[in-house]
Amino acid sequence: MAQEKPYFSVVIPLYNKAPHVARAINSVLNQTFDDFEVIIVDDASTDNSIEEVEKINDKRICILHRNEPGPGGYAARNLGIKVANGDWVAFLDADDEWYSHHLEKMHELIVEYPDIYFLGCGWQTSINDNLKDNAYYCKYNYKALHMINAQQYLSNCLAKMQPLYTSTACIRKNSPVALNLFPANMLAKRGGDLYAWLKIICYHREMAWSNHIGTIYYRDSVNMVTKTAPWSPVLMSKSVYEEFSVRLNKTEKKALRRYLNYELGNAWKGSYSTKNETFSMWGKLYWKGDFVRATYLLLLSVTPLGIVDVVNNARKKLLRRP
Repeated sequence: MAQEKPYFSVVIPLYNKAPHVARAINSVLNQTFDDFEVIIVDDASTDNSIEEVEKINDKRICILHRNEPGPGGYAARNLGIKVANGDWVAFLDADDEWYSHHLEKMHELIVEYPDIYFLGCGWQTSINDNLKDNAYYCKYNYKALHMINAQQYLSNCLAKMQPLYTSTACIRKNSPVALNLFPANMLAKRGGDLYAWLKIICYHREMAWSNHIGTIYYRDSVNMVTKTAPWSPVLMSKSVYEEFSVRLNKTEKKALRRYLNYELGNAWKGSYSTKNETFSMWGKLYWKGDFVRATYLLLLSVTPLGIVDVVNNARKKLLRRP
């Protein structure tokens, strides 16, 4: 751990990412803004991930070990936040990569908005070495540095324009919701990052965004949770709504209910597409202000999967027609 208090604490959860972790760490060490510490939280990796980390000799790197892996790396990230020495905590997944100017640009964002608690920026998705800018960046990068309130955040998510991704997120450590930000104790295996960002945006009701591309999100890495883990409807439960909506106004509460329905739909469809067990929507949906979507999702969840297969196959055939 660095001797002096760093400006940023970079938290990297690690579980069986040996082919990628050196790339991630080196992308931090090569930052043009170099006032940081790197906290690697190993989640009981069974490959040679730690050996790869130990090959890198830099006094700013600290390695922590957990005795058993936690789904999604949520407990690992929470531990990283807890021990962080910096006022700001930035997140990087062990199979992703930062561009060298990322922390410098995030620092500029903090200087511009000194009272903010939650930051994001643009990113690129990489599949087979093909890079694609994310949708929010494509539409709004002309606005340069700007604020996003809770209503705008939820509306953009519903429009499939999420303003940030885990490896672009940065939070102020003294936020009242920073500790236990991720749902480590909710038995969730997937979607905990979206839960975390929803939690902090609902509490502070605003975030700041920088119009730079900070991260490359690699979709073809090894051991990816998104390829196998079942979705977790518990993260959209009524108790979550009650907790997250406390500080929201009437309009924001309606947007939150619509967003939670949207994510319930994603969870059901994701479980179906990855051959994991689907679930009934009964008792889970939010009807007030989102009746049409809720009705559709309820009918979808009670439809026999054989019929869903027939409909999906027919839709795919229609899409393939010239």
